[in-house]
Amino acid sequence: MIAGVWLAVSTLVGSAQTTPSDFYFWRLGHMDGPHDSSKALGISRDGKTAVGSTLVVDFMRAWRCDIDWAIATDDGVPPLYNELQVQEDIGVVVPSQFSAAYASSDMTYIPNYDLSALSLDWGGSKPVGTLNVGTVSYAAQWLLPVLDSVDEGDYVTIPDYGGGLADMRALDVTPDGTIMVGYGNNKKGQIAFRADMTDPLLPVVKTLTITDSSYTAQTLQASCAQAVSTNGLIIAGYGKTKVGNRAFVTQVVDASTDPITLVSVVLPNISGGKYAEAYAMTPEGSIIVGRSDSPKGPQACMWFVDPATGLWVVKPLGGLSKKTLNSVATGVAWRVGAADGDLIVVGSSKTILYASEAFVWAGNPVLVDDGIGYLYDLEYILTKTGVAELSSAGSEWIMNEATGISDDGTRIVGWGTNPEGGIEAWLVTGYPLDDLEPLFIKE
Repeated sequence: MIAGVWLAVSTLVGSAQTTPSDFYFWRLGHMDGPHDSSKALGISRDGKTAVGSTLVVDFMRAWRCDIDWAIATDDGVPPLYNELQVQEDIGVVVPSQFSAAYASSDMTYIPNYDLSALSLDWGGSKPVGTLNVGTVSYAAQWLLPVLDSVDEGDYVTIPDYGGGLADMRALDVTPDGTIMVGYGNNKKGQIAFRADMTDPLLPVVKTLTITDSSYTAQTLQASCAQAVSTNGLIIAGYGKTKVGNRAFVTQVVDASTDPITLVSVVLPNISGGKYAEAYAMTPEGSIIVGRSDSPKGPQACMWFVDPATGLWVVKPLGGLSKKTLNSVATGVAWRVGAADGDLIVVGSSKTILYASEAFVWAGNPVLVDDGIGYLYDLEYILTKTGVAELSSAGSEWIMNEATGISDDGTRIVGWGTNPEGGIEAWLVTGYPLDDLEPLFIKE
């Protein structure tokens, strides 16, 4: 029954995408003050908001970035410091406490800035993530810039469950900001949650119990929600078994019941693998990406419903090292009609030189290789297409991880090792898409 649900929705891939004529690589710098590293950890579905965290003195601090505004105000000088407010400080509840932002809703209007008055407009976007207060961890949704906060109305929090690790995190949110998902901990381990934020002052939080509805009736011992569909009804992540973590996808049938009514599928591992984890999905939830263990090592993979059987299947995506695989997919987008396949997947992989480098995979959701698509490291693509040269990036960057991609496949965020040797967030805008075809012709 559940396979049919996803089979029906799998055709809703949205309208045709457009390819910008220009594409660039941008440095996102650091926050003000002593710092050592910054990481972009996510991007909104509309590609207008990047979020992440920066190490300030000795703790991580959450930030957001209005991408269009940051690009428009760029003066050609790498923003190693935050003189342009490229990284807008989301803020913390008390000094020297950890915070991080992992995802954001879309913008609902065109922002209006008044820098002379230090007024930062978020355009209605709502970042989500985590913050700590002493020994208590909170999942957070930020509503207003910290400089515009009134009576602590700049964020809303959901406290941890208590009794376990103090680690409560919101990891994804719908484009309108009304549904966010993540996990917390109790004495037994991680528990996924779905929070209805329609009334931000009164969140409705429901924990998720994942029981396989297809064949095994297996109930995962723990759960961690990593991604949510645009409509807030499909959630993917992973849970714990005695052997190892297992990826899952679940559909919300009735959110008003307690516990919430779900129809779930424990997704298959790559043949011979002992564990799997799901991290991202396409807007409608028909394609899920993450990683699975395999005889060759853990590797990036995707799950989709096989039209022939109506069942969820797994497709290995490989890695950048042919000797020992160690890769993971962290973002996916549709590019229907592209010459190199309808899907683009981003993530990171071990290479012969580094423990982790950002990769891009493009192709189709088919089990048997159809001869279309590629998997390459992102730095190679930017160098060969001239983006690195145009953006004054050269080949001196090590692009360690790609962490997110916009729904149209043209904007990618992540972090890497900059030419100065530090860890810095980066952004690719106008990813070249079909301009790549000459690079990947098989001899």
